[in-house]
Amino acid sequence: MKPKEDIWGWMLAVDFFFAGMGGGMLVIIGVVEMFLGEGRTSLIANFIAPLFVALGALLLILELGRPFQAWRVFLNPKAILTIGAWCMLMAIGFGLIYATFGIKALPWSGWVVIRKLVAVFCVIFGLVVATYPGVLLGRHKSRPFWTGFGMVTLFLTSSLVTGSSAHLLCNLILPPAKLEISTILPYLAAGLLAFQLIFWILYMWMKKTGTTDREAQAIQSWINGDASIGFWGGFLFAGSLIPIVLLLIPSAISYLIGVILVLLAGLWMRINVIHAGKTRTWLPGEERYRGRLPLGDEAFLKAWLKD
Repeated sequence: MKPKEDIWGWMLAVDFFFAGMGGGMLVIIGVVEMFLGEGRTSLIANFIAPLFVALGALLLILELGRPFQAWRVFLNPKAILTIGAWCMLMAIGFGLIYATFGIKALPWSGWVVIRKLVAVFCVIFGLVVATYPGVLLGRHKSRPFWTGFGMVTLFLTSSLVTGSSAHLLCNLILPPAKLEISTILPYLAAGLLAFQLIFWILYMWMKKTGTTDREAQAIQSWINGDASIGFWGGFLFAGSLIPIVLLLIPSAISYLIGVILVLLAGLWMRINVIHAGKTRTWLPGEERYRGRLPLGDEAFLKAWLKD
């Protein structure tokens, strides 16, 4: 028997990566603006953050299909996709508006109160965009790997990790006017990485020992199965532990290598988490029904196609 399995494609994982990273960057931009003032984040980072969210939105539209009908996703206020779409749009808009304050030639660059207000909205909608993938996946009770509030924490943490790493990379390319935050970013990213590493281990332990049998089976391949090398060796060791060490070494080369490893690990995580959704809980009778469907290579189908 080869039952049909429905699962989202790689474009959704890449959407989660770019949108989450952009959302995490917007959160950092807004917090820095509110508590430390302007000019402390790179102008490149200020513009690239909403553009990352926009790239994620574009990939989401392509993944959903019928891109010229994408406007319909904004029309159902009860759907979580509609909420996510509006929040992504708001994050892009407020992020771009905030970035323009860094261009001193523009007449509104000196409007401090408006800039602070826009920064607040960057934090609000950046947080929603960074958290949204975890909410979307965690609501799927039929996908034992995803279900639960843990997905929300994992995606939010990863978004902040990749966001802070992207900020650090932008600072290496074009340092901000005021450098205080540049000295803090490596420690922020390293701290978030340490939290991510610990929480992932706890998440696996809880799924393995404290939940249903189906959830325990769903994470088995990550613990000691096909995905275990990628998870333990790639994501946790090369993508979390090694970058923690590299980010604590005050060197541009060390920062660059650490950031690259973090971003690759963040992308790997999202692709494999989406792929893990192929393991699902079947409805009563559904597996039997799907097992009776033709696979496409039966003799009677081949004969029919020839005719």
